[in-house]
Amino acid sequence: MNALLSIPRNAILVDTGFLVALFNPREPQHLSARNFLQQCHSPLITVEAVVVETCFFLSDSQRHAFLTAITAQALQVIPTDTSAHSRIATLFQKYQDQEPDYADMALIWLAETTDIASILTLDIQDFSRYRIRGRKFFSLLEWIGI
Repeated sequence: MNALLSIPRNAILVDTGFLVALFNPREPQHLSARNFLQQCHSPLITVEAVVVETCFFLSDSQRHAFLTAITAQALQVIPTDTSAHSRIATLFQKYQDQEPDYADMALIWLAETTDIASILTLDIQDFSRYRIRGRKFFSLLEWIGI
């Protein structure tokens, strides 16, 4: 997967909650997301499933701004391939008692594939339980209240 070869080691994984907060000014964490992004110098990466989820929660104009940011490469979206889906299916089985969603499992796959553990998320409870390759913890970046 060529897109994975170009990901810098200091990249940060991004989940839906951060993106919704960033692009929706009515979200309680909007200013925190903006402030974090202003001081962040690391590339941001995510998966297609997060893009779909984020679009669902945004208005038309917010969705346009979000997709424009992706087009401008402010956020790199990593596609999933057949091997990714196989691993995601395994992760669904592993975490079935937590009723995970596809985007979360795809982010675990991306973390495993890139060896990147830093993540921007509002889903603290779940990402505190999820493990990268079954052992490594996610590094939950503090951005709320910044």
